[in-house]
Amino acid sequence: MTKEEWDKKIEDALENKTLIRIVAQRVAEFASLKFAPYNVLFEELTFCTLTANTSAELGIRCINFLKGVNFQSIQNIQSRLRECGYRFPNTRARFINQNYERSYLLELVKEMDEPEYRRDFIYDNFIGIGYKEGSHFLRNIGYFEYAILDKHILRFLREYFGMEFSNKSRKKYLEAEGQFIKISLNYGIDPGIMDLIIWYIITGKVLK
Repeated sequence: MTKEEWDKKIEDALENKTLIRIVAQRVAEFASLKFAPYNVLFEELTFCTLTANTSAELGIRCINFLKGVNFQSIQNIQSRLRECGYRFPNTRARFINQNYERSYLLELVKEMDEPEYRRDFIYDNFIGIGYKEGSHFLRNIGYFEYAILDKHILRFLREYFGMEFSNKSRKKYLEAEGQFIKISLNYGIDPGIMDLIIWYIITGKVLK
């Protein structure tokens, strides 16, 4: 689509009362986790770890398979991930296990006022979490300042501006994110919420 076509799609979406009601419900769910205990935050971090190079649907499915698992056992995590048909059970089981050992650090996120520092803290302290996954996690626990530069949002930016964008380095991520934030603010919407609108336009779904 062209920029003009995208603007029309966004405007139509924002006038869709059913969609906006669903988005508002999702935003309320995210916001309710902002001050959740670290074990709840760890589950959300695990979900975002699982969605990297896969899909949100598979991440949701596998999170349900991990209910009650012993996160201190890599083998137990691997077994559950294989049961749910996950593509990378060994690598992600190791990530999840190591992140569980430091999950208490997630409590510190609540005390951070600077958005960039908050995301860098997640990036620096948890494995399997890049800028995209860190942004996804923070949005899903009620911080809406970030752009989640997955393939759908990168496609949107490419079509909107007629040029390529990348999430492959910190510099490139921040450059692309800056453009997405400008578009979002032009519509008076936080980027973490605009993400849901663009996802709906492309996929017909409002996931997390």
